Amino acid sequence: MREIQALPPGRLYLGNGLLLKTTPTSRTWMYRYTKPSTHRVTETSIGPWPEYSPSYARQVASQLHVMVLKGEDPVQVARQKEGSKTTFAEACEGWINQHRSKWRSLKHVNNLIGKHGQRLADVPVRAIDKSMIIDALSDLYRRHPDQALRALRMWKSVLDFAIAKEMRPEPNPARWRGHLEHIFPERPKTNNNHYPSLPFKDVPEIIQRLRLRQEKGTSAAALEFQILCASRPGEARNIKWSEVDLENRIWTLPPERTKQNRQHRVPLSNRCMEILALQAEYRTNDFVFTGYKDEALDEKAMRELLRRMDLPIRATHGFRASFRNWAARTFPRDRDLAELSLGHLIKGKVEECYWTEDALEERRPIMQKWAEFCCSFLTCHLIRVACTMSQAMSKSAALRLAAYLRSLGLQVRIKRHRSPAGAFYSLKFTAPKRRAAVATPPSGTYR
Repeated sequence: MREIQALPPGRLYLGNGLLLKTTPTSRTWMYRYTKPSTHRVTETSIGPWPEYSPSYARQVASQLHVMVLKGEDPVQVARQKEGSKTTFAEACEGWINQHRSKWRSLKHVNNLIGKHGQRLADVPVRAIDKSMIIDALSDLYRRHPDQALRALRMWKSVLDFAIAKEMRPEPNPARWRGHLEHIFPERPKTNNNHYPSLPFKDVPEIIQRLRLRQEKGTSAAALEFQILCASRPGEARNIKWSEVDLENRIWTLPPERTKQNRQHRVPLSNRCMEILALQAEYRTNDFVFTGYKDEALDEKAMRELLRRMDLPIRATHGFRASFRNWAARTFPRDRDLAELSLGHLIKGKVEECYWTEDALEERRPIMQKWAEFCCSFLTCHLIRVACTMSQAMSKSAALRLAAYLRSLGLQVRIKRHRSPAGAFYSLKFTAPKRRAAVATPPSGTYR
């Protein structure tokens, strides 16, 4: 022991591939051999001295030498033994960490792997075979075939990752071509996979119904804002005050919040500015439309609003198609501007490199016309409802209702009343001021 401890830094070769690597602070037993696959010399660690005695190190080196004579790689065999303990859930976690930068959200990944792959979570990734995958996806394929095929594609990527990391041998049991395509056949593709939409002629009536609901919650105001801006649901629900330029009337979406991963600017119409002004009165954080616990408005709130309104659509994304159909009728020559208003890429990759402007000011009249069209529906029934609601209300309700009626072109005045129970407010309609008529001389007369 003293002799080993007194050795200078370097390597002491003991024969049969065994050597002792010495440094000023440690002594390590190593085994040196030639890899059977690449025929290159490499080394692998046996263990530290004095925890591993010289006799034990010679015994391990003899075992490794026998493996090399059989054509086996000791390092690869050790990795396979370690990989045999890795479960499917651990392999998924490693694959997700490897590709996390590709996704903006892990919601769909956790759904396809964590939820649908729960039966395979504790199974060693080395033991997964075709029958396990079929059993795990059969029920989901009968109910939701498309979702099952999406989960299968993601599982295949995870198992490819496990094979590359030598956690399991080839082949991949989740491979599709020539394998599972005969078990889970794809359904024929159709052209009905788009979000359902409403005719643009029905949008003004829906806007008016939304305004009558804006006193009870934020969902109606957020949906109206989304329709007027022709934006995607997630973009409107998660809008922040830091993204809004109230002075220049511009809403700037950063690249990380857009589908195209590029900045998108939206010109704000007069009605959008009114909605933002009303939301500013109840501002509690950086989100314009706040939901539960002062966080961003939840996606379910929009769907529930459509359900309560008994509309034939269940996704607010369809209102973008309504805007596009309206723009095609109203501005048939401004196709590029209409596509830019939706945040679409309208040019090829080469032309896109040279077209760096977004035609913001050219798009502003289109968005204003769209807002005016959406606010053009007015009936006597809505006026009677507004008059009935304006009998007695709180100050906030009176402000909201006054803004709504003024957006319809009506002139109203908020009136404050006192009572033993406290103050309340009502609205009073006022007639517009008439200008004095200017007499014009009849034609054919001279002064």
